[in-house]
Amino acid sequence: MRAPPLRVLITGFGQFPGLIVNASEAFAPLLAYRLPEHLPGLRAACAILPTEWDGAPRLLSKLLSELQPHLCLHLGVSGSAHGMVLETVAHNATSQRQDAAGCGPASSMVIAEAPGSLTGPIGQDQLLQRADHDRLAISSSVNAGRYVCNAVFFHSLWQARRMAAAGPTRRLTAFLHLPVRVGGAGWAEEESFNTRDFPLEQALAGAFDVLAAMRDCAAEPDLATLA
Repeated sequence: MRAPPLRVLITGFGQFPGLIVNASEAFAPLLAYRLPEHLPGLRAACAILPTEWDGAPRLLSKLLSELQPHLCLHLGVSGSAHGMVLETVAHNATSQRQDAAGCGPASSMVIAEAPGSLTGPIGQDQLLQRADHDRLAISSSVNAGRYVCNAVFFHSLWQARRMAAAGPTRRLTAFLHLPVRVGGAGWAEEESFNTRDFPLEQALAGAFDVLAAMRDCAAEPDLATLA
C-alpha cells in the first residue's frame, strides 16, 4: 500500500523597501507547481507572505493551523547572495528596519518567551550533505539576518518545537535564501544588492534537492511520527 503524500508548505515573500519585485514571489508558486513531477510523494501548497513584521507571522500561523504541513520550506531573497543559501539558524532578534507597510518591529525580540536562537529539529547540515550543493551552488549560513525573513524562520521553528513538545507529530522546517534575481525575475532599487541573474532551472533543481533531503530525513526512524 502506497503511503499518503507528505504535505509541504512553500512560502515566498512580497516586495519590501529597496526591492520592488521579490524573486521568491514568482519562484515559490512555480516550485510548488512543478514539485509533483519531480517528487511525487510530496503534495505542495504555496503562499506569499507580506514582508511585514506583524502580517507575515500572523499569516504563517494561520497557514500552519489550516494546512498542518509535514514539511515547510520558506523562501526569501538576500541582497548579498550569489547562489542559494540554506539558513541553519534563526535568531530571536529584530532590526529596526521598516517593513513593506512602513512599520518597524514591535520588540527587539521575535518571541519574548523563546530562546536566543533556534535550529531545525534535525541538523540542517544534513540537508546540504544530501543535496548536490557543489553543483547547485548551495551554501549554508548561520546568519539569516534580523529582518522579516529571520522572523518568519524563527516563528516556524518555534511552532514546530511546540508541536513536538505537545505530541508525537513532527514538522521539519528549512529556509532557503535566493539571489535577488532568479530567471529574470526580481528588481531591486538598493544599489548594494547583487543583481546578477541566477539560472531558474538551477534554482529549481536546488530547491528540489533540499525538499528531497527533507523528505528523506522525515523518513528516518526518530522522525517517523510525522502524521
